[in-house]
Amino acid sequence: MNYKKLSKISLIAFLALTFIFPSVSLAVGNAPSQEARDAKKAEIQEARDAKKEEIQTNKTEKTCAMISSQAEKIQNRLTERIAKLTQKRTETQSNIAERVAQRTTKRTERRTKWETTKTANWEKLQSKAQTDAQKTAVAKFIQTMQTAVKTKNDAVDAILTQLRAEIQTQNNERKSEIDSQIDSYKNAVASITSQVQSDCSAGKDAKEIRESYRTQMKQARETFSNRERNREEFNAEIKTLKDAKKTEMQKILETFKKTVENAKTELRASFPAKTDSTETETEE
Repeated sequence: MNYKKLSKISLIAFLALTFIFPSVSLAVGNAPSQEARDAKKAEIQEARDAKKEEIQTNKTEKTCAMISSQAEKIQNRLTERIAKLTQKRTETQSNIAERVAQRTTKRTERRTKWETTKTANWEKLQSKAQTDAQKTAVAKFIQTMQTAVKTKNDAVDAILTQLRAEIQTQNNERKSEIDSQIDSYKNAVASITSQVQSDCSAGKDAKEIRESYRTQMKQARETFSNRERNREEFNAEIKTLKDAKKTEMQKILETFKKTVENAKTELRASFPAKTDSTETETEE
């Protein structure tokens, strides 16, 4: 009886140990496996973070290299533009001086020719004067014409001189304005480039650097372009100057023509109707 009880107790104990020990063994075995998995996950995440950082670094380096290259090209184009602008200004000034000299020469030649022709005509007119009244009328006519021509020529020369001076003043102001615009744009590009280099050294996000660069460069270009459009205003101002001087010159010529017509009318009164030697040209 006792033997049977002992056997039952032993069997129950054995079964209990069979259930208990495998569970304990499994639990103990699972602990290192979970730690290993956690460590593996951490290792993978660390590798991912490192790769992500490497990719970001590469992007930043490429972005910075690209922007530096673009900035250098912009600065080179500016240098070329300034050189071309300087050359164009020199050529323009040379052409203006040449045109002024040519026009002055032609105007002097026309006046000389007019003077020669009129002198010959006046000599013929003097030869036709028979009476003292006619001689006096001819002398007065010649004096009136000489005075009128000199007055007209002096006024025309003064207007042209003043016009050239005013245009030159406008050109100088325009030149200073353009130079200032170019310097401002060049300084803006240099400042933006410097900021990019600083951001690159600080390891900022490539996308942020690129977008900031594009935004600032766009603003700089728009500011420069808007100021350049002032050329239309400049041309309009020059046209206004020329139109004003043209109006003044027309008034001078009208006054001259009236003086000539009055002198001719007065001279004709001293001569018979058949005399037609009083005709004169209105040299300009």
